[in-house]
Amino acid sequence: MKSNYELCLSGHRCILVPYRPEHLPNYHEWMQDPHLLEATASEPLSMEEEIEMQKEWMEDERKCTFIILARDLILIVTEQNDAKDPIQIDGKKENAEGGEGNRALDIEDIPPPPHLIDENGDTGIIAGTKKSYPNLTEMTTHAMIGDINLFLSEEESEYDSDGALQQHHQIHHYFHNSHPGDRNRNLLRICDDFNNSSDGNSKATSKPKLTQAELDIMIAKPSHRHKNLGTELCLQIMHYGASNLHIRRYFVKIHESNTSSLKLFRDKLGFVQCAYAECF
Repeated sequence: MKSNYELCLSGHRCILVPYRPEHLPNYHEWMQDPHLLEATASEPLSMEEEIEMQKEWMEDERKCTFIILARDLILIVTEQNDAKDPIQIDGKKENAEGGEGNRALDIEDIPPPPHLIDENGDTGIIAGTKKSYPNLTEMTTHAMIGDINLFLSEEESEYDSDGALQQHHQIHHYFHNSHPGDRNRNLLRICDDFNNSSDGNSKATSKPKLTQAELDIMIAKPSHRHKNLGTELCLQIMHYGASNLHIRRYFVKIHESNTSSLKLFRDKLGFVQCAYAECF
């Protein structure tokens, strides 16, 4: 979406950057991996199709997508760090000046982690802080480890489930606690309350609000799986979605054989199962 196309989210171990054309070669290579295709329920695309999809997603306000950069893969050269010191990248030692496609970044080119304290005791990043990092996308493609997305939609099922359940409980209460002569009047009042509330059927006549999102995350680099990055990344994008996109409900779709994702969302993030669909 355009609203996040000039935005990066800085975390302690990862940085989220908007999906740009510079990321396409690596992303396309990832999506040729049968394991990733199966895990993400995706079909392989040609490079031309990937290019077209990147353009479409940038224009689509229902799709918020970020590329994940690992801080430990970003090459930083400062006065205290000799550029010739070897740096570990995917199990291989590279020199900051060497390594095909690896260029050294100055520390000023990289968003600092949140709550970083500078020499004056000031917080490096606070809510609403804006700063430009023009070299970040171009010079960090080697640090890509995956992507994370929000697919926005209307909460169409909210009234059918939570609203209908709440209405059922109120009706049950009135029928068991009110005078028989008042029951019809009470029942009509309940239905009228729901029909005219912001969460009731008035949604049909108002502009749909994109207040729920499907969350999708992929760690494509094997070297960065099983390092508890998923928890930080999901909390990072969920906080952004809630505070900036007004998302109030998140859901995920996970294959029952994907034990890693089930553990992440159910055990660590507290998601609860709300539906089950058997695939044939």
